[in-house]
Amino acid sequence: MDEEIVEEFNERFATVEEALKYVADSQAKSEFISKRASAKHNKEIAEIRKLQGSTQRHLDYITKVWRFNIEEYEFQEDKITEAGKVLSRKRKK
Repeated sequence: MDEEIVEEFNERFATVEEALKYVADSQAKSEFISKRASAKHNKEIAEIRKLQGSTQRHLDYITKVWRFNIEEYEFQEDKITEAGKVLSRKRKK
């Protein structure tokens, strides 16, 4: 098996320098691919965070509107109750 590896090496590379150059090129290519994947990942994370921030702002706005509507409804309910009390007093007279 070792002889097969040596033969394949000898067929592929004429000199040790060629083999070292191949290894260095392969390592450089691997590092480039790794950096590119890392940059892509970081970009995707930044986009996700941006979308999360936007979504949170929308949710905050919706919550604010709902609170306003609920408070307005509760205020209206109190006004209607008070009006009902006044009208019921007037009716009893």
